[in-house]
Amino acid sequence: MKKIATLSIITATALMASGNITPIEPKVETVAPAVQDDAFIKTVNGYIRGGYQNSDITGDGKYTDIALGGKLHIDTNAWNGISAGASFYTTNALEKHEGNGVPFFDANNDSYSILGEAYLQGQWGNTTLKIGRQEIDTPFADTDDIGMIPNTFEAGLLINKDIADTTIVLAQVQKMAGVDADKPSKFTKINGNNHVQVLGVTYEGIEGLALSGWYYNLKEYAVDKIGYIDANYEGSINGFTYGLGGQYASQNYSADGAQKASIYGANVSAGMESVGLTIGVAYNKSADNSATNGFGGGPFFTSAEHLTLAEAGINGEALMLTAEWDASVVGANGLTLSAGKLTLEDANGVEGDELDIVASYAFNDDLSIDAIYSDIDDKINGDKFKNTRVFVNYTF
Repeated sequence: MKKIATLSIITATALMASGNITPIEPKVETVAPAVQDDAFIKTVNGYIRGGYQNSDITGDGKYTDIALGGKLHIDTNAWNGISAGASFYTTNALEKHEGNGVPFFDANNDSYSILGEAYLQGQWGNTTLKIGRQEIDTPFADTDDIGMIPNTFEAGLLINKDIADTTIVLAQVQKMAGVDADKPSKFTKINGNNHVQVLGVTYEGIEGLALSGWYYNLKEYAVDKIGYIDANYEGSINGFTYGLGGQYASQNYSADGAQKASIYGANVSAGMESVGLTIGVAYNKSADNSATNGFGGGPFFTSAEHLTLAEAGINGEALMLTAEWDASVVGANGLTLSAGKLTLEDANGVEGDELDIVASYAFNDDLSIDAIYSDIDDKINGDKFKNTRVFVNYTF
């Protein structure tokens, strides 16, 4: 399955439409407790998720997946600054599990359950140390929660905020499991025994502006070094909102004679609060080699639900047009509609395109439904299919 843009189950296309691609910080659990016990347990929370998927592949047929699953998370209270956490994830086939879409199940297309998080966390002043299985969101290693179970990672993570408005991240990422893993139901090594070393810095000391820089070291891997920077600005004037963003990635290929890939990106968005409409345009180009999304959905501004700049190959280009409508302006509170049109072009002028339509409705703070329809005609890689996903989420 191709790498897919990060989907916060509320709506991925809506984020792209707003131009709000902000620096991403590894997750430290701060969710309000559903259960509290001062003696030991601090929080118990999670979600129940129902998922439906239909893929109509030209020349191959239709495939359907129906699943019920979710997440149960437990945190302990801290003792001398040290606490523990664990999350149990499960996805279970209901009648049909035919595959050929976003992976809902394991490598054999069967139901599975996994202890996706199991960590110790230390908090001392402005420094957090988290060791073990955990959810992480960085530009080239992220949860990519687009199906039933997100990516989770086995890692050591150090986060420091001693410098005002600045977050420094150091990480050693060793294994991953979940939707983008080769074996979703089992934690497997990333880059053999060399793993991945990560350094990230984000700065948000200027109102409306977010800056970040990241470096990934993958000794002896096909892409052995990744550098990434981005800048995003948001503002509003008299009911009009706007956003501007720029990004650059350098991806070094380790093979003898291989050129490194230089990826450039920019986006712009504009909105009118009185009518609830935001429109956006984003552009990416990969020079000298192909782009890679890393271990997750990737950070590129033009990433759609299924296709990304990576599918355009060497010297590929991508253009994304987006629109989002907040229906609360006409009294339909909780309803959001969005659409995105991606066009890819490879070095020979061959094109691929994808149309995404997303409808999201929040009944209340706990219950929501999301429907995602995608129509893909990727002449570059010879893929033509339609994909529909519907998720019902109940959080507790």
